[in-house]
Amino acid sequence: MVLTIADLARDPELGLRLRTGQGTALQRRPNWAAVSEMVDPSPFLTGGELVCTTGMRLRSVRSIRTFLDAVARAGSTGVAFGVGFTHQEIPEALLDEARRRDLAVLEVPSELSFSVIARRIADDRASMQFERLESQHRRRQRLIELLLGDGGLDAMLAWLGREAGAHVALSYNGELVSGTLDLDDDRVQGWDALPIAVGSTGQATLHVSLPHRDEALIATARSLVGLHLAQSARRIREQREQTGQLLADLVGGRLPADVVANRLEWLGLDPRARYRMLVIEPSGSRRGDLGALPLPSYFYGTSAGLLESRLVVLLPGSEPAPAAAERLLAALRAAGIRARVGIGGAYPVSVSLRWSWFEARDALERLAEGEEIGEASRLSLSALILQAADAPVAELAEEVLGGLERSDAEQGTALIATLDAYLAHSGAIGDIAAELGTHRNTVRYRLEQIAKLSGYDPRILADAVQLSLARTARRVTAK
Repeated sequence: MVLTIADLARDPELGLRLRTGQGTALQRRPNWAAVSEMVDPSPFLTGGELVCTTGMRLRSVRSIRTFLDAVARAGSTGVAFGVGFTHQEIPEALLDEARRRDLAVLEVPSELSFSVIARRIADDRASMQFERLESQHRRRQRLIELLLGDGGLDAMLAWLGREAGAHVALSYNGELVSGTLDLDDDRVQGWDALPIAVGSTGQATLHVSLPHRDEALIATARSLVGLHLAQSARRIREQREQTGQLLADLVGGRLPADVVANRLEWLGLDPRARYRMLVIEPSGSRRGDLGALPLPSYFYGTSAGLLESRLVVLLPGSEPAPAAAERLLAALRAAGIRARVGIGGAYPVSVSLRWSWFEARDALERLAEGEEIGEASRLSLSALILQAADAPVAELAEEVLGGLERSDAEQGTALIATLDAYLAHSGAIGDIAAELGTHRNTVRYRLEQIAKLSGYDPRILADAVQLSLARTARRVTAK
């Protein structure tokens, strides 16, 4: 409860008598008590005080007017006039002039010291300040509880909106991650856009609709959001470093073929699907922290890792890769980071997925000045076979053809011969059967076996290209 002039007048322990004042004059809230016996106390008044005096120098109407003008002009809350010293009663002229100025006047008995009134006001202010601080502490704790709870950031910002009497939203690198700015609310007169420091991972903004209340609580929430985003960035970086180590082992051929699928499934990849690599390479002077940069919500659930100072996003093969690359670049631009994106082909969840890395990197190398997105055709891998010294050509050929070659050696299945004939005759089953001297159904059965053992179906054009390139790689490395 905030102490008012009316409360002072009603306090039986003080024994004050209200002589003038009504309405708003009685609801004024004194912040402290100031004692003055000057005719013009202006230099010592700052507003909000209860001015205490015995009227020692207030012996004329002129001096009374000067005194009350100073009190009213300063914004003081009223006058406490001590009787029994210079004046046995409050002068009627002072009461009349106080009424004209809408000032409350309290009569102070001679036995009551002004210091008692001052202490009463100070105690109330201290109590009110303590209650305010306690309330702020409780509400700050509530913000923290909500942020750490199941509802997380959304729950905290929703509660903040209710407490602040406003709508609240959060954007990160140009994308709304909580709340909305598209409102049908006539009360909204605009928005406060409060920047949040997130370091090198971009730009975050807390949006609070106008009007609103409780700036202190909003400032606290703003700080908590900044800490939350910073902690999230650290977790993202740690996770991407771990993913990047796995990708480095995959690309470098350090993972046995029989464990690759399980390792990739650990990243959240569906073993029945195909994936491609989007490789993001910073190109400007401001590179930011790609390792901790949050991906747009479009990529929710998508795995990403750091490999050779580049950010690699494992995109499901069913997703449109150019559109996904545009979304990534838009997020990077919003974070103030210039970059380029190389798009690799889609491959099964197996050792062959690393082909996508070389394709994406090749696409980056082929980008012209000013271009931002490169999509390598699988045919461009011929350049890797003939030019790239670090491409594991023999290993890549082994991954695709090894199972077929072993089957031929152990069981005499003639799968390699069938594959070569299929590629040479563009899939014409009759011509293939004639060349091999076998039945058409045998050819079809062998094609099924090729698809099963290699993971690539020669009847699918993209897979046929890969099988053809693998055969080319075998011949190149055999020389």
